Amino acid sequence: MITLYKYTHPSRAETVVWALQELGLEYETKELDGHKFEQRHPDFLAINPFGKIPAITHNGKNFTESLAIIEYLNDLHPDSPLTPSQDDNNYAEKNYKLRQVISFGMIEIESYLWILTKIKVLENYENWPEGTAENCMENIQKALPIANDWLNEQDYIAGDSFTLADIYYHHLFNWLKMLGVPLPESAKAYVKRLSAREHFPKK
Repeated sequence: MITLYKYTHPSRAETVVWALQELGLEYETKELDGHKFEQRHPDFLAINPFGKIPAITHNGKNFTESLAIIEYLNDLHPDSPLTPSQDDNNYAEKNYKLRQVISFGMIEIESYLWILTKIKVLENYENWPEGTAENCMENIQKALPIANDWLNEQDYIAGDSFTLADIYYHHLFNWLKMLGVPLPESAKAYVKRLSAREHFPKK
């Protein structure tokens, strides 16, 4: 049995829930209250010393970092359906595209989202130089058209089939919306379409 540790409120853990449900893997969840700092309890720190969510335990081992977790889960499935098939003649190119899209999101969008979140949500705990939020927004606005072009070229963010990258970008786009960053119309439609998938987490 896979045990997923998640917050009582929405977080990156929802990407893991989605992957688990898409893959049809059996799992149980244990919820931690971040407002009570339950993620800092010694029992959980034994699973993830960084005290961050999500984390999973499986076969007596601990796994952390959401993207790495969903890749691991995909590999547990005999067909690894959320990554390109190695039997595909264009496997190398399709796999590159998947990795490129995810790497781009991590570097050009998520890194700035983290800083914006710290400024807007944790402003009482950290001090940032004046203009930092504006610079983050500027960099995000430069990156969004590139992601938008991908959506205009193909059915999914990394190609013609649903992959781990779509789970990740759904999370990124919703994070942008939460922080008040306007999304292109095609990105809005993409998020809505993905949210209608059968195995999308409803909670």
